[in-house]
Amino acid sequence: MNFRSLRSPLLPGLVLLCLCLGGCQPPDPPKTLTEPSPAGEEEGRLTLNNATLEQADSAGQPLWKLAVEKALYSKDQKIAQLQKVKGNIYQDGKIVLQVSADRGEVRKGGEEMYLKDNIVAIDPRNQTVIRSQEVEWRPKEGRLIVRKDLQGSNAKLDATALEGHYNTKEQRLDLIGNVVATAKQSQVQLKTDSLIWEVGKEKLIGEQPMKFDRYKDKTKVVIDRVTAGKGQVDLKTHLATLENNLQYYSLEPAVTINGESGTWNYQDRIIKSEKPVQLLQRQDNVLITGNRATVNLTDNTTYLENGAKGINQKTGAKLYSEKLLWKMRDKIVEAEGNVIYEQLQPKFNLTGDKAVGTLNDDNVVVTSQSSDRVVTEIFPQKQ
Repeated sequence: MNFRSLRSPLLPGLVLLCLCLGGCQPPDPPKTLTEPSPAGEEEGRLTLNNATLEQADSAGQPLWKLAVEKALYSKDQKIAQLQKVKGNIYQDGKIVLQVSADRGEVRKGGEEMYLKDNIVAIDPRNQTVIRSQEVEWRPKEGRLIVRKDLQGSNAKLDATALEGHYNTKEQRLDLIGNVVATAKQSQVQLKTDSLIWEVGKEKLIGEQPMKFDRYKDKTKVVIDRVTAGKGQVDLKTHLATLENNLQYYSLEPAVTINGESGTWNYQDRIIKSEKPVQLLQRQDNVLITGNRATVNLTDNTTYLENGAKGINQKTGAKLYSEKLLWKMRDKIVEAEGNVIYEQLQPKFNLTGDKAVGTLNDDNVVVTSQSSDRVVTEIFPQKQ
């Protein structure tokens, strides 16, 4: 017997196209889905093969439309178990997700939809693909709850997590548990416990401790490792704004950077901070500090303002100035403004307008452009 349409307590106004009655037992559903009836108990239950199911809201706008290989209804027709699901999910009359799955279930008059096994959900507005093994769709909330092995990807980012949920109205994917996000264009990987991916705005927001690894070219060699208590990442500008104990470990050059906060252009390897920053050149044990800093690890330069200090931690020699340019590859410092250079062996001080030299071997020349000459103070050794 063939039907053109069918109304049921499960799906009011549900349209069923190309349906025919059958009696085959569906495969075992997942734990979140209704358990299958024992053999012989399908008698009296409605089975539909190669069906198209549609559900609309009270205003007549579509909520979802699914093509299924098989639909098996419970005797009270309040639950429909589905096989080989493929279709569209709507919001305000527009498609927000294109979904497919091996199995599914619809409950509460179409207000709850469960999908399981090999799930793919695509947002056509931003071409983001969400994969999982178990999801729940809540039409009233506009939320796709991903319960198991979340994978999200688009042209800018690949992300994985234990679970999460996607808000279709805000185009926001919340990732929870063992989050790993990889920026495709910059070879940067982020790890954290929870992360908000504002897909439409192309931004990442993290309120938990974050760890970034930047790889050399397309290899798995880490050349930068960055940690912070929290931060935001703009995928369009390749800019990470990091707070709460920013730490940066660079392999090339061998420099460690510590500060309270700063911005990091991970594409160009440039760090900027308006707050005090400390840099350690690990090979020579030279420490450079400043109240404002711009560090360019690509061209190996650091520029410090509003007060700067350089220390050779092996010999204790110190250089103070208002501004300081540090050429890290050549190990040269160029200081300017109220320069003071202190050396311990032998003990003396030099003051002037400018200084140029290398702190790692205590070779610094202080000069002055004013009418006054460079002032030298020599401290005799105590007997």
